[in-house]
Amino acid sequence: MSGKKIGCLFLHLSNDEGNNYEEDTFLVPNAINSFKKWHPEVDIHHITNDNFKNYLKDLGITEYYDAIGLIRIYIIRELLKQKGYDKIIMLGLDTFTCSYLDDFINNNEDDLICSSGPPYIFMKTNYWAPKIVDGDVDFINADVACFNNWEAANILINKSIEFWTNHSEQGGMNYLYQNQESLNIKISIVDFPYNKANSLYNVRSKGIAQGGNQMYKGKLYNGNYKDSNSRVIGDVYPTSTYHVKDNKLFTPNGKQIKVFHYAEALGVKTKEEYNETLHEMKTLWFNQETKHFLIEQCNMNF
Repeated sequence: MSGKKIGCLFLHLSNDEGNNYEEDTFLVPNAINSFKKWHPEVDIHHITNDNFKNYLKDLGITEYYDAIGLIRIYIIRELLKQKGYDKIIMLGLDTFTCSYLDDFINNNEDDLICSSGPPYIFMKTNYWAPKIVDGDVDFINADVACFNNWEAANILINKSIEFWTNHSEQGGMNYLYQNQESLNIKISIVDFPYNKANSLYNVRSKGIAQGGNQMYKGKLYNGNYKDSNSRVIGDVYPTSTYHVKDNKLFTPNGKQIKVFHYAEALGVKTKEEYNETLHEMKTLWFNQETKHFLIEQCNMNF
């Protein structure tokens, strides 16, 4: 127990950006229930189409930049400012939690704690570009983060809009990270660099499949299987090679998985693709040892 007031936000809205999660009974319950299982003391804010307007009214949010990713930052900013929270953890709907997130909860030094996306050096804009540090690429994925003060959320909103790209708030996070000294803000990436990280909080536990659409119909691809330049490199999904030790979930190279991010762009897939991918997640992605751990220790369903 940290003695601090902590919240966790899950934004579950359906609009013209995608509605695949609207009738979901697998991903969203697993995301929320697994986090709650490991953090019973944390307040859960599960924002849906049904209660969204109530949150806006209660927090006095009358204007916001209408992009799903950035809307959650507006809400986080006001929760921190108005409701007395010391920190707010932000998790995507396609995540699950399989450990106490001590790297977030015990870190009170950084303003914003982020997590690693795929090591893509080419993922850049006119405003920011990732760097290679200790053999790794410091590229941030937005779906797993922790805000330690309202100022961090406030500057993220402002800079995301000022330097707007299709990366939305993820672009803002990367901009802040690359320019943190000049902006007088302190930002860290919790599982970076990979070779020094003991635990993983995002897509890196997917191994070579971390880019998405690289595990398909039992085959492992070296890139998106839809890309004509991609080729089959194996028939073992990296996610099927995890093991459990001392009530912890590990990758084959001994890195503990604390948050897992499916990261398959589920929200924008066609219904057919969505259902196909969901079926694979339930039946092919994880071995029985991992499923047993997730069901028994993380309160998940399969």
